[in-house]
Amino acid sequence: MKQSKFPYRLSEIESNQGILFSHEGASPGCHCPMHTALSAIRNIEGLSSLVVGMPECSFYSRYVMDTPIGPNKELHYTYVLDSNEVVFGCRDGLTKALEEMERDNAKAIVVIMTCIPALIGEDIAEIAEAFCEEHVTKAVCIDLAHYKRNGYEAGFYESYQALLSFCVKQNRIDNQVAFLGSCSGEEGNFLKLSLKNNAFEILEINAFFSIAEFQRVTASRLTIVTQIHFLPLAKRLEQEYHIPYIFLAGSYSIKAINKCYQQIQEQLTLSEAFDFTSFNSLLQKENEIRKKFKNSRFVITAVVEDVLLLTEYLCSLSMKPCLLHLEEYRVFMREWKEKILAYSVNPLITYMVQDEPVAKLLKEADFLSTKEDIRLCIGNRFDEDVVCIKTGRFQVPFIGYERTLTLLTQMENAYKEEAYATI
Repeated sequence: MKQSKFPYRLSEIESNQGILFSHEGASPGCHCPMHTALSAIRNIEGLSSLVVGMPECSFYSRYVMDTPIGPNKELHYTYVLDSNEVVFGCRDGLTKALEEMERDNAKAIVVIMTCIPALIGEDIAEIAEAFCEEHVTKAVCIDLAHYKRNGYEAGFYESYQALLSFCVKQNRIDNQVAFLGSCSGEEGNFLKLSLKNNAFEILEINAFFSIAEFQRVTASRLTIVTQIHFLPLAKRLEQEYHIPYIFLAGSYSIKAINKCYQQIQEQLTLSEAFDFTSFNSLLQKENEIRKKFKNSRFVITAVVEDVLLLTEYLCSLSMKPCLLHLEEYRVFMREWKEKILAYSVNPLITYMVQDEPVAKLLKEADFLSTKEDIRLCIGNRFDEDVVCIKTGRFQVPFIGYERTLTLLTQMENAYKEEAYATI
């Protein structure tokens, strides 16, 4: 990558290292992925945690885990390295800490490695693996050193994926379907009801579940991913347990959603196709939005978990991306990156550390223009002449047609609030 005073463009992004801050002064900046890992872990019954790092890591962890004992006797401890361990490693002390947690009845432990253990080269993963060989309690390490990660997203990805370490192979249950992520709303409820009416049992792994429930995932006939944070987990389930998955959360367009539901029907050998009431409404709404926003430009400054997927869909509506806030870039996202570039667009990629983008960045992104141009921002309003979907952390809590219909309705409502409605 060549050096530039501006953030890199999408075509240049190959890892998190290419995602530059949007401002020289990082305020409020970005947060350690340990935060979101602990947020996910505290909602999992039967799962304990051990944060390994410096005093500030221990202190910061208490913003999430405000008590060392969970509601179901889970243990949420911290292990603070002393000066000797920073130089010579912490194997003996960490092993003793895990043994103490086992004596205190912890059955499954996620060991969170922070910056200093990673920088000194201590192999926390190997220590956890060696502990498991000699003890009944299972421990797994996740590497969340902040200098390797930009922000929150890695905490979710790594935590959910690590849960497979607490599973064993089970006999396949041919009528069990697992949903990884939220499956709410009219369409989600109809999908689950349809499967139940066809004698399928539904296993939902959402924000709140137990380790015992999760261990049943490995017996599923099919997994349906409705939230991107569970995608790496689904890929590992397919690789290690040969359980096929369908990434329903990866579909915004009518064509892609249709394909997902067709795949579900085929995988489960259902005799009838799904009939969702939101399909016709979406078909009409999509045509309307395509006409209104054709050749418009947009920026996404909010935290959108599937920002590249959303961008690719908006590109399919003949819209041009100029600037995207991206927290986490992973290898599996290359497919979506290439689809966006295929539209002959190449937006700037940045990590927004302040709400309002700087003018020179917007100019470089080709977003500044006359009032006659339709411009869309998904994020906080920073220009009165921009159609804005005001949002903080962007997540439409639906699936399939209903999710896309909700998004397009938000765009239409924002459009009507602006002067563009009279153009």
